[in-house]
Amino acid sequence: MQFLSPGSLWWLLLGIVVLALYLFRRRSKKVKVSTLVFFKTLAREHQESAWLRRLKKWISFLITLLILAVAVFILSRLIVKQDDADQYRTVVILLDRSASMDVRDERGETRLDAAKRSLRDRLKRVPEEVGVSLIAYDIRPEVIQPRTTKRRELLSRLDAVETRPVAGRIDAAVEMAGMIAGLEPPSTIWHLSDRSLEEATATAIGEGGIPSEEVKEDAAETATSVRELNLALPEATNVGITAMQIRAVPLEYSRYDAYVQVALNAGSKVPATVRLNVSVGGIPSQYREITLEPGHRVGVDFRINGLRDEVLRVWIETEKDNFPLDDQISLALPDEKPILAAWIREDKVEDPYTRIALSSIQESGSFELLKGNPGAWPLSERVDVVILDGWLPDEWPPGVPVVVINPPGALGPVAARKLDAPIPYNSVRVETQDHPVLFRVSSGRVALTQTAVLEVKSPLQALWNAGNSPILAAGEVSGQRVVIMGFSPGLSERLPLTASFPLLMGNALFWCADHGDSRDASRLLPTGSLTHVTGGSVTWTTTREGRESKRVSLPITSDIIEIDRTGMWESDSGLKGAAALLSSEESDVPVNHEGMGGDAGYFAVKSSITENLRFWLLSGLILFLLLESWLFHRLAVY
Repeated sequence: MQFLSPGSLWWLLLGIVVLALYLFRRRSKKVKVSTLVFFKTLAREHQESAWLRRLKKWISFLITLLILAVAVFILSRLIVKQDDADQYRTVVILLDRSASMDVRDERGETRLDAAKRSLRDRLKRVPEEVGVSLIAYDIRPEVIQPRTTKRRELLSRLDAVETRPVAGRIDAAVEMAGMIAGLEPPSTIWHLSDRSLEEATATAIGEGGIPSEEVKEDAAETATSVRELNLALPEATNVGITAMQIRAVPLEYSRYDAYVQVALNAGSKVPATVRLNVSVGGIPSQYREITLEPGHRVGVDFRINGLRDEVLRVWIETEKDNFPLDDQISLALPDEKPILAAWIREDKVEDPYTRIALSSIQESGSFELLKGNPGAWPLSERVDVVILDGWLPDEWPPGVPVVVINPPGALGPVAARKLDAPIPYNSVRVETQDHPVLFRVSSGRVALTQTAVLEVKSPLQALWNAGNSPILAAGEVSGQRVVIMGFSPGLSERLPLTASFPLLMGNALFWCADHGDSRDASRLLPTGSLTHVTGGSVTWTTTREGRESKRVSLPITSDIIEIDRTGMWESDSGLKGAAALLSSEESDVPVNHEGMGGDAGYFAVKSSITENLRFWLLSGLILFLLLESWLFHRLAVY
């Protein structure tokens, strides 16, 4: 037996009042009356023996005490003890509110609503002296309610929790829950999600998270038990957009290349046929039909024409989808600002073919070039990219992307040795075809002359090999992007007069300059990201099925805002952006074929009357009231 509200037991002290009323009763008075006609009905009662009347009085006394005790036990919520795990002082609720918890069942109930319902029922069986904390998590955890014994306050905070279109990450949430649980041991952690702890930590391990085995070991050391409720549906199908990139086509005005990745969740029972729709400026542009197998992803490349700031909308249509949040993406076509580059070379070794290639890029309007000799180094003006042609400074320039052509020696990440005699090659071997630096470059038609031997080490990677030696390499070293060309364009036979060399130079410059801090404010960000904004308010525009549907204006309280919804946004200061879920983990909606898993029985409502004595106590109270009524109304005692 266990009292969930033991504080109500103090009401048993009212039994002292009942005892006093029965011990200190007023004695009957003798009064003279004119007639006894009206008292003849009491004759039979007065004929009862004294011991019988005394017995009835004590029975009445005991029944009154029982009625009081039963009422107090009902208020104290007397139950049969559930299990040994209920011997704790603290409960930490770890509630998943990530995007996939918005998946609905046949009744329209989300996974988060199902979690709230289970929590309310389970909290009814937790003693009031046990403190409860509530942590909700998505990409980062948040303490919704610190440890409290006030159930109304806790339930109010629980009702206010809503799903967010943000990917979930469990490692930081588990660490926070463990810290709170360790403050008042023994304790227990309740994890409610559509993924088990093992499934949730599987992704976090790859990102430096905490494996579920370590979580359970740490919990055991701190006398903390872990209970889980898997809320995944027994059957679910979801097709979602998991990745998207868009970039302006080098040297082509108002043309953009886009890449969209579409995936079908692994728990789907059957393949799915998807229609991928594309519109620019509200005008349908093209569509693709895609067939997906469960658990597979398909990437689609397409080219579009449009003016900058025109809205590009991509959305998918399929026969069945339990999770529509990842079905559409809207963003403004990038406003590419010109790249400012500095070309440093010695005047006597200026390569005319390099100058022609840079001039052709400059004519596209997306590139500005500053020319100088080694005497202009170090630069007084901040640039986006530095081109070092046949020359290296005494010290490696930090913090700025660098393109090195025909290096004369080794410096910083450039490990090169100049050849005494250049070596011509009729062809090159491609090592990394899908690298952005080689985008649209016809590598099979390239013939060049090697002037330096490169030693390529991680994180640099070879893109071209000539013979057995790398001749073109690129990579990111300590946050600095570097492209190294171990050849001379002017000495090469079949390179400088083809379109491949201007494309190679343009790709190298655009790739180096695109270093996360994009100059394009309308770039697409995943939800949960933090971004810098200015102004007093930001207006969000959400879309559905390729059409604008809702506009919401929110105040800006800090220079850094969290991208916590999907759609396009614009601040009153002119900054623009777009956001989408873009999470392969959230789009891969989990399925639990066995129904609610984990400790489902622990969270389920026990309908058996042996688990909750309220039914018996209420029945006993009614029985005692009927007995009292029968004894002292049917067989009254005077």
